[in-house]
Amino acid sequence: MVITERSAEKYTFNISSNCCLFGAKQHQTKCPPQRSRRQLEMDTLRKQKRKLKKQIRAASSEETNGLLVIWRQLKARHSALSRAESARKKCSQKRKNHERFIRDPFQFARQLFQQLKSITLTVEREELETHLKKTYSDAAREIPLEETTGLVWPAAPGIKFDSKPPSLQEVIAVVNKARAKSAPGPNGVPYLLYKRCPNVLKKLHKILRSAWKNIKISKEWMTAEGVYIPIEQDSRGINQFRPISLLNVEGKIFFSVMASRLTKHLTENGYIKTSVQKGGIPGVSGCLELATMIWEAIHRAKSEKLNLDVVWLDLANAYGSVPHEMIQLALRMYHVPEVIQVMLDDYFSGFSMRFSTNNYTTNWINLEVGIAMGWTISPILLVMAMEVIFRWWMFNAFPESIHG
Repeated sequence: MVITERSAEKYTFNISSNCCLFGAKQHQTKCPPQRSRRQLEMDTLRKQKRKLKKQIRAASSEETNGLLVIWRQLKARHSALSRAESARKKCSQKRKNHERFIRDPFQFARQLFQQLKSITLTVEREELETHLKKTYSDAAREIPLEETTGLVWPAAPGIKFDSKPPSLQEVIAVVNKARAKSAPGPNGVPYLLYKRCPNVLKKLHKILRSAWKNIKISKEWMTAEGVYIPIEQDSRGINQFRPISLLNVEGKIFFSVMASRLTKHLTENGYIKTSVQKGGIPGVSGCLELATMIWEAIHRAKSEKLNLDVVWLDLANAYGSVPHEMIQLALRMYHVPEVIQVMLDDYFSGFSMRFSTNNYTTNWINLEVGIAMGWTISPILLVMAMEVIFRWWMFNAFPESIHG
């Protein structure tokens, strides 16, 4: 089976059309919960107290004392019921929190510490399009990188890269690992379809194998609908938002298999120094390790009364500033097969995206520099590009630490 643009488009159209036949799940209208006898009695007491207040203001001095006695009795009863109702609500909330924690501990903890954030980017269309052109355009894209003095290439791999087409087991593993709530791409097909419909996944697997064999990346996988999500509360300017690209799930599955194999190739052959690089490497808990190191350094500085300087560097637009030529250099440097190099080069050459806000959608723009956030292979490509920089720096700073 040879994949063509027509076959990929037809596949997506058939999936969307058949899904539309079933329609959307109708959400049942939630009825307001029935009020308990205690709550109804509290409502009645509240009305009686208000009515008595009015009577007290209008009553004569002889009647006031009697009405006040009745009002205090109503207040005491209402206070007792309020305390009981408050205790009931606390127990109910505690039980719900316990159930939410057992169901998804990570999401529960995340919501506890998550800050409130603004909803959408509010800038003029012209300003956003100018920013996109400035960020994702590269006049020197076609110019090869200059020869880097001191950059020592690693030795040939002891374990060769697995360049065979994706197996069904690999595709199933990617789909099972993916979040069911992940937002779909432009074609609207979510991961959930492939999680629930194994026969449809087998059909997709055939298309993915054909694409790999024929080194043909579908244009359906090269388009992305972008959105900007706020980094902090009350975000206003573009720099306070992070761009996320929503790509079609089929392409994300394809490149997830490639990313998994690429990661395995780099780690098994010792091409990545995990003592330096922590992010994007399976089995390396970078955040926990760094936090532990900082904590131990602080504890030692306090106990021994030493000075401690900690410097945090945050690379602005790290994903969006990596030249494509550097990625190709890293692929060649770490002995990645040519078939992978060609597929990634074709993908970068044909990739286009646009961004949407509540009020408008920008024009399509080509990705001439950087890696799209949301692309499943982006993390390992960034790790490879950073590893090239680290090797060059370490050779110049510590020549004895580089051994081919």
